[in-house]
Amino acid sequence: MKEIRLTKRIVLGIQLAVQTGIHIGGTKDIYGIGGVDSPVIKDPLTKQPIIPGSSLKGKLRSLLELAGVEKNHVMFSGNETGPTRLIFRDLLLNFDSVKECQSKLGESTFTEIKAENMIDQFTGSAKKGALRFIERVPAGVSFEGEIIVNSYNHEPIERFVEILKKGFELLEHNYLGGSGTRGYGKVNIQVLKEEVL
Repeated sequence: MKEIRLTKRIVLGIQLAVQTGIHIGGTKDIYGIGGVDSPVIKDPLTKQPIIPGSSLKGKLRSLLELAGVEKNHVMFSGNETGPTRLIFRDLLLNFDSVKECQSKLGESTFTEIKAENMIDQFTGSAKKGALRFIERVPAGVSFEGEIIVNSYNHEPIERFVEILKKGFELLEHNYLGGSGTRGYGKVNIQVLKEEVL
């Protein structure tokens, strides 16, 4: 069996801009009776919303598979020639977004609460007990983080980066998180830096 060696690494610094409210579910433990029915995931220390690397990775993988992009399985799952080629870090609110949320929403407030109701399509009236409160990250904020692309035994790492960027394009015409078919989760991704290590 051929020896596996890491031969090249590219770090992509990315910014994910939220264009419509986004909901990536978290734990309900912090809310009491009558609170939010569906909270977003947050950093337990700062209480600021995050976008888990696993959420972005899973969505990009799914979209690329649906688009039939080659080598997707190698990038996301690895194979006998090397482990997973992509490492996704959690995305955190950037400094400007933290300040904007504080000034517009109040101190230590980084999200909005959206009331939703289920309507019976036959009667046109609200279903009993269907009112719920969904926490969302508001449109206009941005998250930042990084994705590391690894190449083993001199694989064409530039091709991996190209496929990843194709995934960004696909995501911009889809959604991230829940309730995307109802308007949630439209995002835009920009590559802020591309550093070869």
